[in-house]
Amino acid sequence: MLYGYAHAIAVGAMTTINVALVSLLVAVVLGLVAAMCKSAPNRVLNTIASLYTSLARSAPDFVWLLFLYYGGQAALNYAVNKVSPGRSIDIDSYMASVIILGAVYGGYVAETFRGAMLSVPAGQLEAGYAFGLRKRTVLFRILYPQMMRFAIPGLSNNWLALVKASAITSMVSLNELVFLSTAAGRATHHILLFFCIAGAVYLALTTVSLWILRRLNMKFSLGVREVIL
Repeated sequence: MLYGYAHAIAVGAMTTINVALVSLLVAVVLGLVAAMCKSAPNRVLNTIASLYTSLARSAPDFVWLLFLYYGGQAALNYAVNKVSPGRSIDIDSYMASVIILGAVYGGYVAETFRGAMLSVPAGQLEAGYAFGLRKRTVLFRILYPQMMRFAIPGLSNNWLALVKASAITSMVSLNELVFLSTAAGRATHHILLFFCIAGAVYLALTTVSLWILRRLNMKFSLGVREVIL
């Protein structure tokens, strides 16, 4: 079955899911920090966060991946050679892919979170402070739970885009779905077959993701009445 490449395709699919999930975790952490900084009154933090989100969204994903993976590795080895001549460092393609995708999509997630934060009525936060709640308590008990209801639709789009963007990691020879499907197709001369299989895997992954995200949206929307026009 599949000319003996079924296991390779399964490994590639699992690697794709792994890269996408870990990259999403990095993006959510960076995005939340950037969103908080952009909403902060501190001008320095606001400027740094704005610069980060602008840079992250200013170029295609594969440009950042190639630039930071190959260019970053060359710059790192140049610096290492200055300190220890003849020594070189190889950047792991998995770590590079996760960090770069997470950092790039962190810029998009930051805007999603910032918009969600602005959607929560400021009066509720002020009421929390008026009752003597600490800032941390207000954030975790009032802002974040309500913010997620507004953020999930945007996060859904970010996640689906991130899943598809994980295919570009094949350009740095990461053994993910597209890379192994291409290798199997070239080895068996049935490249269209393996690309169709890869497409079916992506379709299944996005379908399951949409179902899970829909359930999450329902969970965070409990007790909220929909406006009927």
